[in-house]
Amino acid sequence: MRRKIIIKTNKEAQVPVEALYSLFRASFQQWRDHGIDSAFVHYTLEEFRKVIERSVVYVVLDVESGELLGMHCFTKYRSRYVFDYFLAVAPQMQGQGVATQLLQEEVVFLQQRGYRFMKCTTSAAAPWSVQWHLKNGYYVVGYSRSERNNYASYVFRKQIAVDVRHHPADLLWTRPLAPITAKLRYWATYVATCICKDKAGRLNAIGRIAKEVRCKM
Repeated sequence: MRRKIIIKTNKEAQVPVEALYSLFRASFQQWRDHGIDSAFVHYTLEEFRKVIERSVVYVVLDVESGELLGMHCFTKYRSRYVFDYFLAVAPQMQGQGVATQLLQEEVVFLQQRGYRFMKCTTSAAAPWSVQWHLKNGYYVVGYSRSERNNYASYVFRKQIAVDVRHHPADLLWTRPLAPITAKLRYWATYVATCICKDKAGRLNAIGRIAKEVRCKM
């Protein structure tokens, strides 16, 4: 029997940060089991707390018991979009649509406040995460590689509102153009990464020059 759930902001639900951290650790055990060495997997409670304090956090609770079943954070970035992260679902609830319901609730919240799209990243070595984002309307628009154990990640974008009159570029994120726009952006960042970084994710000579030029601009 499916559990009845309720979705609230954490300010409304007043879930302790310690409980959020515990859920976060349990949810991302799958990443650790697969040897995915993302920096956030190693967050201490205090590092996690600092992120939560500057974020909007949505939580999923069991209606009857009040048990914490899921969470998702996002931060305001500029005036037109947000960056989302820490999408975590309790292991016993994974695969039951909790994350998708959570996202749908957040999209309404963001649309009401005038945001046009969401961005996030996920490990290229986590196919379950990649597929979830693609299934829920995100497009892969970027690629990056860091020095941390050659950690490679995809950048995703999800359009949640279109305002062609004030933002003509939004037209590029409507069908049938959206898949083409996304692929062009992805390949541009992939090529740039391959040119500027070695296979271990370290900047090469070209990358160091490009970085120095950007810093002087």
